[in-house]
Amino acid sequence: MKYKYHLLAFSAVFFWGISLLSTRILLDSGFTPNNITFFRFLIAGSLIFFFRKNKKKTRIEKKDRKYFYLTALCGVTLFYYFENTGLKFTTVSNTALITATIPLFTLLIAFSLLRKKMVWQNLIGIPLGLGGTFILFYKDILDSGIHLKGDIFVFGSVIMWTIYSFVYKKIMHKYNVIFFTYKVFLYGVIFLIPFMVFEYKSFINIKFNVSAGLHLLFLSVLCSCLGYYFWNLAVKNIGIKVIANLILLIPIVSITCGIIFLNEPFSINLIISTVLIMLGAFLTSISDEKNRF
Repeated sequence: MKYKYHLLAFSAVFFWGISLLSTRILLDSGFTPNNITFFRFLIAGSLIFFFRKNKKKTRIEKKDRKYFYLTALCGVTLFYYFENTGLKFTTVSNTALITATIPLFTLLIAFSLLRKKMVWQNLIGIPLGLGGTFILFYKDILDSGIHLKGDIFVFGSVIMWTIYSFVYKKIMHKYNVIFFTYKVFLYGVIFLIPFMVFEYKSFINIKFNVSAGLHLLFLSVLCSCLGYYFWNLAVKNIGIKVIANLILLIPIVSITCGIIFLNEPFSINLIISTVLIMLGAFLTSISDEKNRF
């Protein structure tokens, strides 16, 4: 019966792969990057609060509060600000591929700050991934400055998620996953309130219709709630090593959606960048277990 957990993990990856398409549609409907994040996680956090099984109050240790605040700021508020803003100026394909470099830059920081030892997979995978990223950026420098602006914003989200990962590692074994997720969603929404007040005039420009409502619910319910739950259920039952490489399918799903539904260009440079970045991410994801952090 283990196959059902593989199916759950694949469903999560599929949802996450389509998420950029839904975000782009909401941006085209007049939502600002902060609007999308605020409503997405307000809905998702509310659902987790009402439907979580264990509603006993869990206390956050005083010394850990700063870690919760920092993970919410970097993993929700700023991550999606940079990613959604970048998506306004660049393609879904570029956004997906740049986001796929998160494991590469996480490892580079681990090697630099934590003095982790490099293994052969890292020595091959990191240069490949960085080479694919360079091709992506170089093409946009030559073709269009506006795409480059979007690429740089998306790269900001990569930095935010890398910080989030290192901070989360400090407390991940101390708190229940659902409790942690709920709190991060909650604090992320709270941090966005000043931006929402500042951007109050932007609500006038929102063209809220059935399509926009469905895409917002898709991001909130399927991507944020069920996607996260499905993935953690699969990890618990069959292990992260078995399904980790499914993450590499996310850019493929996103790129396919961008080409089919948004008529984004499909070029030889995109193919080369995709192959190099995905191969680099794959090699770093199968590095020596002793060397993981």
